[in-house]
Amino acid sequence: MPVDRTRPARYKPGDRAALKATGQPVEILDVRRAEFIPDFVYKVRVLAEKPARPYNLSVPEHDLKDA
Repeated sequence: MPVDRTRPARYKPGDRAALKATGQPVEILDVRRAEFIPDFVYKVRVLAEKPARPYNLSVPEHDLKDA
């Protein structure tokens, strides 16, 4: 399947999204082009409910959905 290397990233820093697997809300911290997979990789902060603490993850674009 051909990869469109010219398309823009779906999210930008400061945007809100959700993890596709769990539905947890996240805030996008950073966006970069993946090195080994044909997708964007996002550094996100998972906005966990209390008493859990927020934490950071790096996830590919296909693992995120609109919040």
